[in-house]
Amino acid sequence: MSPALSLRRVDRRFGTVQALLGVDLDFEPGQVHAVLGENGAGKSTAIRILAGLDQPDSGSVELAGSPVRLRTRDSAVRRGIGLIPQTGSLLGELTLIENLALTQPRQLIRRRHVGETLEAAAASSGLTIDVDTPVRRLGRAQQQLGELAIMVAQGARILLLDEPTSVLDADEIHGLHRQLRVFADTGITVVLITHRLHEVRAVADAATVLSHGTVAWTGRVADVDDVTLARSMVGDLPESAPPPRQPIIDDADPALVLDRVWAATDDLAPVRDVTVRVRPGEVVAVVGTAGSGQRTLAEVAAGVVTPERGARRVTGRASYIPERRSDALLSGLPVKWSAVLPRLKDGRFTRFGMVREDAVDEFARDLLGRFDVRPPNPDLPAGALSGGNAQKLVMGRELDTAPAVAVVHAPTQGLDLLAAQRIRDLILTTAAAGAAVLLISADHEEARALADRVLVLRDGRIVGEHTAADYDHAVHRLVDVPLHEDGPA
Repeated sequence: MSPALSLRRVDRRFGTVQALLGVDLDFEPGQVHAVLGENGAGKSTAIRILAGLDQPDSGSVELAGSPVRLRTRDSAVRRGIGLIPQTGSLLGELTLIENLALTQPRQLIRRRHVGETLEAAAASSGLTIDVDTPVRRLGRAQQQLGELAIMVAQGARILLLDEPTSVLDADEIHGLHRQLRVFADTGITVVLITHRLHEVRAVADAATVLSHGTVAWTGRVADVDDVTLARSMVGDLPESAPPPRQPIIDDADPALVLDRVWAATDDLAPVRDVTVRVRPGEVVAVVGTAGSGQRTLAEVAAGVVTPERGARRVTGRASYIPERRSDALLSGLPVKWSAVLPRLKDGRFTRFGMVREDAVDEFARDLLGRFDVRPPNPDLPAGALSGGNAQKLVMGRELDTAPAVAVVHAPTQGLDLLAAQRIRDLILTTAAAGAAVLLISADHEEARALADRVLVLRDGRIVGEHTAADYDHAVHRLVDVPLHEDGPA
């Protein structure tokens, strides 16, 4: 039997960057096939070619053993190939049903069937999604699962998922994995882009590691150990000792205070009566399930959203790394302008009221090099960076300015092992330099590893506070219990 989908000797170059070189990949029917690699290894380029969003310079795409030309995403969808991108592609003002109806003939006749299909996909993934709610009001987890259901409703027999679990909590990941296994058991081919080795082990039948645009390893997951996969991705991981940190002074005045804050917007889940205090040199993590108000809390702490009630107080300058890195980038302009954005008024970048572009270039090249942003080209449009490299750019730019307060949302989401390790070291270094760090993360292990204190956010309220020492599985359970009016059950 021929593979369901293949790349054959595919090359793709962007300027001086060789994104793919002689890549051969086979994806079999009825399998979950994980594709791993460092940021910039070529994963996104390969997926874009398979989804009809990009064209190879040479080589071909084969569908069931026959060469095909996928010139657009619609041409891929018509051939049963569905892409669920990391950033989503749904129209926020429309419901899930309306988003699907835009692509279907005889929309009114199919509406009931479409709704039932979407609800069934959501339920089997462990989430309840209102298919009649505008997408912009859904959490990112619900949006991703809704988009997956839409692809299946369109008749996709090959599903391409780009980092689908990066914004999901543990239970939601388990629900998605269960759904992917159901798809595979019915003969659907699932291609899963991920950085998480435990996820490969949990759900994938086969795996491929890309490194610098070439295939470094491919085979059955049952035949390989995690060390081999990790070394194929990044080589030997360097030993990393956390930077020394000064003891936190218990009675020190906090650098960041949210005092009984209430806040809500049309797009975000609300927070209710939330109090948070972060002292200089302290890392305070906030964990919770998707849709519990994490992004609202982050934007209030960063000063982006003004609370309806309560107060925000900050001592010194605050940096903000948002969950959606695109919000922090000038996507249509060269990378150098995003790199220098917080410092553009510094005297070294201007002369006689004019911007010194040579100084901007020099600074950007240095920043890109120090934070391993690939490709290290300051003239590349920021919107052309992969999600992981955009993340490294924003993290490096914001924390390199020695802020007094750093609000960091999902810092290692979508990053490979080595990049994630570097980012976590950078957060600890920032705290060691005296910054008050508010870390908002769905990754419980990350919270445990980095934080001095962990706050649990549930339905917009803080329902628990723990030191790192007593943060255990009981806290994970607390995140998921129903909340009564006066607190957790």
